[in-house]
Amino acid sequence: MTSHRLFALLLALCLSAGAASARPQGNSIRGKVRDSLGKNVGQIIIQLETGNGVPVNVVVANNEGDFYFGGLSETSYILVISSPEYEPISEHVDFVRNVGPDDPGARRTVEITLVRKGEGSGAPALSNRTVTGQNVPKAAREALDRALKLAKENKQQESLTALEEAVKAYPDYFDAHFLRGHTLMQLGRFNEAVAAFEEARRINPKDDRVYQAFGQLLMQQRKYALASQVYAEAARLNPTDPGILLMRAQALIEHATVINPATSKEAAREREAAFNLAEKELTKAFDLSGKKLAAVHLQLARLYEKRGERTRAADELEAYLKMSPGLKNADAIREAIKVLRQPANTK
Repeated sequence: MTSHRLFALLLALCLSAGAASARPQGNSIRGKVRDSLGKNVGQIIIQLETGNGVPVNVVVANNEGDFYFGGLSETSYILVISSPEYEPISEHVDFVRNVGPDDPGARRTVEITLVRKGEGSGAPALSNRTVTGQNVPKAAREALDRALKLAKENKQQESLTALEEAVKAYPDYFDAHFLRGHTLMQLGRFNEAVAAFEEARRINPKDDRVYQAFGQLLMQQRKYALASQVYAEAARLNPTDPGILLMRAQALIEHATVINPATSKEAAREREAAFNLAEKELTKAFDLSGKKLAAVHLQLARLYEKRGERTRAADELEAYLKMSPGLKNADAIREAIKVLRQPANTK
């Protein structure tokens, strides 16, 4: 199936499912990632964990270093970044109270500063992200700049209005459609977000970030199997990015987790196949990163624990700790390792 047909199929499935258009509920975290010189760091993987080290979600910061986690119900979370280019970092984020499914919750804004490892240079820009013929009018550029400024001030609705001005001034403005999709997704307006991402895909069908964004949207809707297919297309377009494989593996793990193997032999086989493919993608991501992507060990630990392989899960958590010595939740992870190494009949 071609990438165009895949996206069109998923677009139809997403819209026909009646994705929620209500405003997002729960606590939320909005953040910005910069380097030690104050420059925005885009396309960096941010892992969200609970206060006791349980993985919750993974996102990729946009080109401006902005990221967002929504629908959070607990009071304590940890943001973890483990990149081949930067020193590992973890940041605690706390809320006053737990929230229910109908509670809009509270918002926290986080600024994260990364320190580069040595003198290493970043990965080269990918040619498939180049949009040819983008002679953007001044009015459209100014509207986009205004939208980015408003987003930094947590004024999402005003930012969205500015982005709409940008696409009105220049209908083929890739960046404006792409950022508009992200903003709509953060506002919980999923149907409109899909349409915005489809416009971005129409303008540049070879940009893997469109598929990454759509995968994130599907993950929020708990459509894990579809998300894994979209991430696979993103990986095909950008075969050098280990983060895409990491996100696909997470989608596969979540897909396997919601399958009840006791219902049928087919369900049991599907669950095991999803776990096996996730394991394969994680191994590939680790090799692709030069064996520096610590988050792979964390996801492997989740996979093995859910599959009942407690010793292997403990081994992966120990490897994760070894690669990320500065983690603030290291004690909680050590406690989890201790529990995993106990005999199965020990409470």
